[in-house]
Amino acid sequence: MGYIKGEPRRQRLMFPEYLDDYIKKDSEVRVIDKFVSSLDMSKLGFIRSTPAKEGTPGYNPRDLLKLYIYSYFNGIRSSRKIASECYRNIEVMWLICKLTPDFRTISDFRKDNKASIKGVFKELNNRFDKLGLFRHTYYSIDGSKFKAVNAKDNNFTLAKLDDRIKRLEEDVDNYMALLDEEDAKENNECQFSKEELQEKLDACKKRLDKYNGYRSEMEKTGQAQMSLTDKDARLMKQNEGFGVGYNVQTAIDESHLIADFQITQSPTDHGQITPVMEGLKDSFDKHGTITESIADKGYISPTDTAASLANGNIPNVIQRDNATSTTVEYEYQEHDITDAQKSSTKPEDIKACLESGVVPDCYKGRLTFNGFVEKNTYSKSADVPDSDVARMTTEERQNLAKDRKVFVRDAERNLVYCPLGEILRQKSLKNNGKLRYCNKLACKHCQNKCTASKWKEVDFDKDTLIQRSKLTPQEEKKDLPKDNHTPNGKRKAITRKYATYTLQYDMKKLDNRKCMSEHPFGTIKRSLGDYYFLLKTKVKVEAEFALFSISYNLRRALNMLSPKELMAAMA
Repeated sequence: MGYIKGEPRRQRLMFPEYLDDYIKKDSEVRVIDKFVSSLDMSKLGFIRSTPAKEGTPGYNPRDLLKLYIYSYFNGIRSSRKIASECYRNIEVMWLICKLTPDFRTISDFRKDNKASIKGVFKELNNRFDKLGLFRHTYYSIDGSKFKAVNAKDNNFTLAKLDDRIKRLEEDVDNYMALLDEEDAKENNECQFSKEELQEKLDACKKRLDKYNGYRSEMEKTGQAQMSLTDKDARLMKQNEGFGVGYNVQTAIDESHLIADFQITQSPTDHGQITPVMEGLKDSFDKHGTITESIADKGYISPTDTAASLANGNIPNVIQRDNATSTTVEYEYQEHDITDAQKSSTKPEDIKACLESGVVPDCYKGRLTFNGFVEKNTYSKSADVPDSDVARMTTEERQNLAKDRKVFVRDAERNLVYCPLGEILRQKSLKNNGKLRYCNKLACKHCQNKCTASKWKEVDFDKDTLIQRSKLTPQEEKKDLPKDNHTPNGKRKAITRKYATYTLQYDMKKLDNRKCMSEHPFGTIKRSLGDYYFLLKTKVKVEAEFALFSISYNLRRALNMLSPKELMAAMA
């Protein structure tokens, strides 16, 4: 017996076939078509949602949106590859009625409708919410790093620029010395000719001017980093080492659907619970309701926990010592708390209760009042004149740091000179309000123990300009400027009162964190291969991740309901 034979390719058909016959009735592409067809494109703000009355007709944005959602759903993101699918993919032909837009048209649509695409993600979630797919019991917050369109060599930190400028200045001095030697010699015995040396010297000066320009711009604008290709991307630690990218924060519902997301430039997850939950409440219009979230150790932040509670969210964060509770404190403010305020779930009423030492009714059983405590803080005395350091020039500050073996801070340029004259740049802002400075490149091979810190970091109060180091000679300590001191040499203390609470974590929910957080990122990064962005700048990257989230949520919803049920709900 022979094989099953197909129809001859050039066989004429008596009756034309319908393109619809090639698409299965329960195909995912029908769900995408039904969803996008039901959207109000004008309300979402898509460009050309109303066709022009004159001129050459353009493509319907509804067709291009269908094309993008389908492509991202199947792991195709390049505009050129999407354009080629219009000629060979029967589902795409059916979806956009055999239209063949070129790659530039496809690319411009994604670029020109950034905010509208994020609105499509929210609209899809609202549809799923009406279907009861979202449970809204609690949310798992997690972050993951995505690569940006920016190489590490095109990213600069102030410490990196300081190091390169220092080396280039040394190279310039060396080439100048070699040129002087060349001029003094009668015969040419140098390794390089005078023309070659001049060429190298000009190249070094050109790079030096460029780096000095970068540094001046960063100090003027207060930027901690500068990326040349994608100006919003930041250098941060990733799984394979340091890379330039974005830290994407997601809030995952118990149903494993992505409830909301935020694109951040922060290299860590500290302080992200409050903004993520605020964005989620905006998306689902849940202001005035109490929510609950879970997060891993990377989100440990006393100030973020306090702010989250005041905003109506109970944060459960895994502690490093596996503790089942944590202490939260608020600076005491006197409020006359009424019964209505105590029973309210509005953020302003909750905050007033917590500042007054009253546990709101919505937190009973989870939050326990421990009483009031008093703490001393220190600030600059009003009757002490401005520091001598503030009036010094850059050279005088460097000399003061080296001569007295102290750390001297230049508040205007936001840097610190160490006892050896090296420049330390701001690394982070600590939870206690102090500024942390370091320079790992300079301190890597330094044998002097200037600080007690392992990584030779030094912390400064915002109003402090000079600080002793471990190298400071004892006989010189009495001669240091006495900022933050009273006339008799003692520090002036300010006493503040705080209301303290104990927040009890829900350990059962915390045990379920990995099952919720890792699923979406695993699908997006591994199954679909979307571990990097194609677009530049934060706004465009947000639109691209919205397409990631739409494709993931559709995939997840199709596992929860049948395509027919989803299509019926989309109608």
